[in-house]
Amino acid sequence: MIDLVTVVYRPEMPFLELQAKSIETYFEDNFINSITVVVNDDDSVCDLIDKSWWGKYKHIVTVVPYSVYRYECRINGWENQQLCKLLSVSRCDKTWAMVLDAKTLFIKSCTPQLMFTGDKFNSLPLEIGLFPEFTAAKESVQKIFGISFNETVGPGGVPFMMHTDTVRDMIKYIEATFETTFDDFFQTKCRYPDLITEFYLYSGYVTYQYNNIHELYSGHQNWDCVNLADWQIDQFDDVYKKMELVKTLTVSVQAQAWNILSPQQKLLYLELLKFKKIINDTEDTLDKLNTVVIN
Repeated sequence: MIDLVTVVYRPEMPFLELQAKSIETYFEDNFINSITVVVNDDDSVCDLIDKSWWGKYKHIVTVVPYSVYRYECRINGWENQQLCKLLSVSRCDKTWAMVLDAKTLFIKSCTPQLMFTGDKFNSLPLEIGLFPEFTAAKESVQKIFGISFNETVGPGGVPFMMHTDTVRDMIKYIEATFETTFDDFFQTKCRYPDLITEFYLYSGYVTYQYNNIHELYSGHQNWDCVNLADWQIDQFDDVYKKMELVKTLTVSVQAQAWNILSPQQKLLYLELLKFKKIINDTEDTLDKLNTVVIN
């Protein structure tokens, strides 16, 4: 069994409701131990979340505000989301925790057989050199752990599986080494000039502790995740074709991207969700998602 962790803020509520339905539809029974929804917003936003959205899994859903972690936030929402993911995983009970964004929707059966080979999670490593925008993060992580760091745990975004004991060990190591709280460390290092991310930091510690990521990750992956970001709008047709592939486990449309899709593109995406039995009514869902406003 695994734990699920989703971090959400107020404008993403319509996406979160869809995610809940997708989890109920596509997760194999007895694969999920718990579902934690962390609200990266005012505490009052917790009241907007209805556990019944998760259907048969509603009894294992816990909704918590990030204020439970008792630190003063001095970073922006996207950066704080990353910190919330790591702190939330450190509190999970099971060996593995799957980290999600609210927009992540499952469209294929998610089973232990698909996700694991033995006790290793099925994901392909990513060569850091292919992503020059993360050069600063790479160099910072190398200094933090005193390692040579050439690949990160895949898929590089969500769904991202974290080994919970390793996350707890990482937090202990950082607090002992830097003589500060983990939240203070992360809020400093996620800013210029270090620009670390949660997944780079975690991948670096896995490399430090186990010498390479293959101690925990199989290097095989028979599933894909397909996300449409705002800078990919002119590539919509190609991204949509990938969403339709049998191998695709999750799909998502970044909130900023949703707001600039054409009406026809929005309906195409919703028709896919209807075909995958996540929604029943495209027009009703369109009305809900069109309330999402990201400044």
